[in-house]
Amino acid sequence: MALKHSNKKKWVGIIAVFLTIHFAGTIGTIQSKTFIMPALDIGTIFVFSFFVYKMLKEKDSHAMELEREIQKHKETYAELEASRVKLQNVFDSIDVAIWSHNLQTNKLLITSGIEKLYGYPLQAFYEDADLWKKVIHPDDNEIILKRASDIENGIIATSEYRILRPDGEIRWIHDRGIPFLNEKKELIDFNSILIDITERKHAEMTINQMAYFDELTGLPNRNGFMETIEQKMKELDLKKGNMALLYLDLDRFNVLNDTLGHSFGDLLLQKVADLLKLTVAGKGQVFRRSGDEFLILLEFNNESEVRTVAEDIIFSFTKPFLLSGKEVFTTPSIGISLYPGNGYDSDTLLKRADSALYQAKDRGRNTYQFFTEQHDSKMERRLNLEHGLRKALKNNELFLVYQPQVEFHTSKIIGVEALLRWKKNSEGIVSPAEFIPIAEETGMILPIGEWVLKNACQQGSKWHENGYKDLFISVNISVRQLLEESFVERVESILAETHFPASFLELEITESTTMESMEESLPVLHRLRAKGIRISIDDFGTGYSSLTYLRQLPVDTLKIDKMFIDDILTDSKAGAIVKTIIDMGHNLSFHVIAEGIESCKQIEFLLEQGCLYGQGYYLFKPLKPEELEKHLQETMVII
Repeated sequence: MALKHSNKKKWVGIIAVFLTIHFAGTIGTIQSKTFIMPALDIGTIFVFSFFVYKMLKEKDSHAMELEREIQKHKETYAELEASRVKLQNVFDSIDVAIWSHNLQTNKLLITSGIEKLYGYPLQAFYEDADLWKKVIHPDDNEIILKRASDIENGIIATSEYRILRPDGEIRWIHDRGIPFLNEKKELIDFNSILIDITERKHAEMTINQMAYFDELTGLPNRNGFMETIEQKMKELDLKKGNMALLYLDLDRFNVLNDTLGHSFGDLLLQKVADLLKLTVAGKGQVFRRSGDEFLILLEFNNESEVRTVAEDIIFSFTKPFLLSGKEVFTTPSIGISLYPGNGYDSDTLLKRADSALYQAKDRGRNTYQFFTEQHDSKMERRLNLEHGLRKALKNNELFLVYQPQVEFHTSKIIGVEALLRWKKNSEGIVSPAEFIPIAEETGMILPIGEWVLKNACQQGSKWHENGYKDLFISVNISVRQLLEESFVERVESILAETHFPASFLELEITESTTMESMEESLPVLHRLRAKGIRISIDDFGTGYSSLTYLRQLPVDTLKIDKMFIDDILTDSKAGAIVKTIIDMGHNLSFHVIAEGIESCKQIEFLLEQGCLYGQGYYLFKPLKPEELEKHLQETMVII
């Protein structure tokens, strides 16, 4: 602008000179009649006109430059306004509010974003500067007191707290407060950035729920248990207290789950969780470890208190669970370890409660056991067998032996029962009484059972090819196998693969487990029987409802349990039971076989009662295939 003013002065000076010359020429013309002065006057006018033209042109140039500058200012303003709008939109979209308070001038500045966060109009915060504090959730007041202390001391304070909106909704606020102190350490200015973090908090809560709580039952899960027990042990160490860990497992849950279906199984677990919470309410805390396993922590002064809780839990299961209109019974087994008596860390307490749990199962289930050192060695043995059993199939440690079933009058072998044996590499033969229950509890019975069925049919097919075409093969089937959805199809596939006739295969099912799942087992047994496969009831006489359901089962053979045969010569009641079973079997046209025969006298008694077939060590011990074939040559006619 200084340059413009200097140019202006220059042109004014030039015009003034030419006007002076013009006036001088005019005067000269008047006084002199020569042509020189008019010429000078005309020249002066011409030059004057030229400079006026230049001046006007330059003026236009300045006007245009000024217009351009004005336009640039307008554009800059528009850009600034657009940036402001964008910034405002950003603040609006991320639920942010800014609060700035100059304490020296008492000037307060609040952005409009606070309306969206708090649900109150902006003006309300100007009218009541403490409104933001009044709406904070009462449970978070301690956070605000700590925040205020930090601000007064010039410390940047970052806080997270809840607020109550006018509509009752609870929102989470992230508040970063930035204080400014003067040289006297007095608070003179304060700025705060407020952000709505409700969605983030909800996500964190969801993640926490998934990490520490069981989705099915709503109980704290294993992670929640580990966190709780560690905290409780620290508290108990300070006050010299005691705590019990109850490790609860549902008896035969796998059978119920396979029988009723997984949806019913899940519903049962939910009902059990509710029952446990109700039973130990005010005394302890319940957790779900996994599957059908639950954990309970409770503090106690006297061990009798723990016994009372354990007995209350067992008693609470005497009533049936109502699942979609269907009554279902189940029972718990409970193992108990005590802190600090049985261990000083959570892993040891869990291991020892687990050991006591399996002792409870060994004692018949539906009971509880406290941990003892003896239990620990048994648990170690069980874990060792379970670990070895998982590798047994792969390592070819399993094999079959066959115990003949004999017709008493002729001593002829009419069939054989396939029996599973395990030769563990590190210790030799393991008793089936030890490893079969482990296989059933862990589910390993499914692949092992299929292996047994396939190998027995392969061996039976070889014997038939060798001319022993009347020989039956009996194979034991667990209820878990029976209730597998594809069991019938798998049996058909094995028979087709091994070329063994279905009419010479007999599947043995135990009476007690069949009675527990009668409704589900019955259709499967009928399908098997329709394929020509024979059905045998093993351990007959030990079930609680045998006579009621026997006529409904598609049965070919009854096998009298060894426990009755053992006492038929010394106990008249045992003899009477055996006679009743034989008579009933004949009346229903069943094939009756006595198990566990160990003397000639027992055979004589059975013959007198009309039982014509049996098996046991007195007749034949279980034999390997090559050993058995020698006896087949002696007792059977090769066809």
